[in-house]
Amino acid sequence: MNTLIRACALLATVAAAALPATASAQRSSSNVVRVVVPFAAGGSADMVARLIGTKLAEGLGRSVIVDNKSGAGGQIGLQDVIRSAPDGNTLLVTPSGPISISPLLQQLPYDPPKDLVPIAMLAIVPTGVAVNAQSPIQNLQELISTAKSSKTGVLYSVPAIGTHMHLAGALLESMTGAKLQAVPYRGTSPAVAAVASGEVTAGVSDLVTLLPMAAAGRLRILAMTGVQRTSSAPTIATVAELGVAGYSADAWIGMFAPAGTPQAVVDQLNAEIGKILQQPDVRKTLTSSGLEPAPLTSAAGYAKSLADDRIKWAGVIQKAKIKLESN
Repeated sequence: MNTLIRACALLATVAAAALPATASAQRSSSNVVRVVVPFAAGGSADMVARLIGTKLAEGLGRSVIVDNKSGAGGQIGLQDVIRSAPDGNTLLVTPSGPISISPLLQQLPYDPPKDLVPIAMLAIVPTGVAVNAQSPIQNLQELISTAKSSKTGVLYSVPAIGTHMHLAGALLESMTGAKLQAVPYRGTSPAVAAVASGEVTAGVSDLVTLLPMAAAGRLRILAMTGVQRTSSAPTIATVAELGVAGYSADAWIGMFAPAGTPQAVVDQLNAEIGKILQQPDVRKTLTSSGLEPAPLTSAAGYAKSLADDRIKWAGVIQKAKIKLESN
């Protein structure tokens, strides 16, 4: 059982012990904050929601429950929050995909900038570029030069078309002139396994999936895609450090509220999140789970970073002509 699963199990136990017995009783109480996670329990967003929710309950003096509403790539959970009263009693904790990427790739029944209010970024999801441990490619520049000289392009695995890992690869291609061809798999584990087996030359995946394979001697992680190095692997340089100036492809987990939520409520929640993210035990839990505590910023600062995200990814999607596969 890996560290992330253990952390999720521990947090779920703690949260369950502190909460009322039934969901219906919890939702009917005005003293309860419901945190919707638009994906199943056990993932990174769920773990972060439970960690932050437990601490938020202490800071606000209110009960906080986590409600997993999975389905349709996050759409069901997001619409649940969007339709809720904008009173601070219903919040959303989600990874970046349904907010910054999915609306650029498909017609959705919601528009994040109009229907949701950003409260705070909670965690960064470190992502890396890796090759097979036996590959002759020893570093990022060799990967780029190989991809530039290849007639057909270098194949790299991603969990799915349109994920932030896919866009991270497309951004690298755009900024370097390398010919990189994404090969989608059904999830991060199969995508990383494809690199380890030599089925593809390279892969872009979250660090928590890459690290065990690297530790086992099956992968070589060439670079991190974020703005800064990660505490989980501080010796691995970023793409920008390795010569691609200005490159960054961070994924994140953030908190939102329904549009119309009073600014005073948003600011209070943002301030509480800021305090929580500075607590040593919170930071330790996040980093031990392969995540990074998000940099502290105001709700307005978070909204600005989201707008910048949308502009950047829209350009990458358009240039790479990325389209979701039709079923």
